[in-house]
Amino acid sequence: MEKQSTELNIAVEKRKYVVGLILAVAAVNGFVSLIMGSDTNYVYFDILRIVTIASATVLSIVVFGKQGSKGLFGRAYTGLAVGLAMWLIAESVWGYYEVVLGEETPFPSIADVFWLGAYGGLLYYVSSMYKFFGKGVKKYQLAAVVGIIGGFAFFYLQSLISVSLPPDGESMDGYIIPLAISVAYPVLDVILMVPAILIVLNSGKGHLTSIPWAFVSFILVAIADILLGYSAVTGFQNDVTIITMMYNASYLCMAAGLLWYLRFFISERKQVFKS
Repeated sequence: MEKQSTELNIAVEKRKYVVGLILAVAAVNGFVSLIMGSDTNYVYFDILRIVTIASATVLSIVVFGKQGSKGLFGRAYTGLAVGLAMWLIAESVWGYYEVVLGEETPFPSIADVFWLGAYGGLLYYVSSMYKFFGKGVKKYQLAAVVGIIGGFAFFYLQSLISVSLPPDGESMDGYIIPLAISVAYPVLDVILMVPAILIVLNSGKGHLTSIPWAFVSFILVAIADILLGYSAVTGFQNDVTIITMMYNASYLCMAAGLLWYLRFFISERKQVFKS
C-alpha cells in the first residue's frame, strides 16, 4: 500500500513538472516569437538564453552542494555543473559581443572556447550516467542509433566542409580556424547525443527516470548547434528564432531535470541512508 501511494505521488509530481516545463517554455519562447521582427531582437534573445542557462547552472551548483563530488553520481553531477557553468560563461560572452560591442553573430569568438571546453564535463556526465541507466540498452538499439546519427554526421560534415572552403585560387588563411571550430561542434555533439538518445529510449523502466530531462536537453542542444554552425559558416543571416527557441527549451529542460533530481533522487537516497 505504501509503495502504491509513493508511486501515485510521483506520478502526480511528474504531471506537475511536465505542465510546469511546458508553460515555462511556452512563456519564454512565446515572447521570442513576439519580438522576432524587431531590429533589436538579438538583444532579448541573448538575455533570455543567459537567464535560462543561468537557472540550470544555479540548480547544478545546488545539487553539488547537497551531494558533493563523491561516488558515481557525485562525480557525474560535478562534471555537469562545470559544463553548465562554462556554457553560462559562453552565453554571457556571446551576449557581450552582440549587446555591448554591437558585433552581431560573432564567429569565431572567445565564447567558442568556453562552449567547446564545456564538453569535457558534459561528456563525463553523460558517459557516467550511461553506465548506470544504459544497462538495459539492446545491441540493435545501439547499432541503429550509431548508424543513423553517424550517417547523418558524415553527410552533414561533408556539406559543412564544402561550403566552408575558400573560392578557387583563394588562400586557406582565415578559413582554417572557423572550419575547425564548426567541425568540432557536430563531432562533439554526436558523441554526446548517442548515449543521450539511448538513455531516453531506455528511460521508461524506472518510475524516477521515465522523464529523462537532462538527456532530452542535450539532444535539443545538439540540434540547435548543428543549425547554428551551418548558418555561421554559410553566412546565413536570416531569422534564427527557431535556434534561440531550441536553446531556451533545452536549458529549461535541464533546469527541470535538476529540480526533479533534487526533489526525488537526492531526497530518496537520504531516506535510504537514514533507514
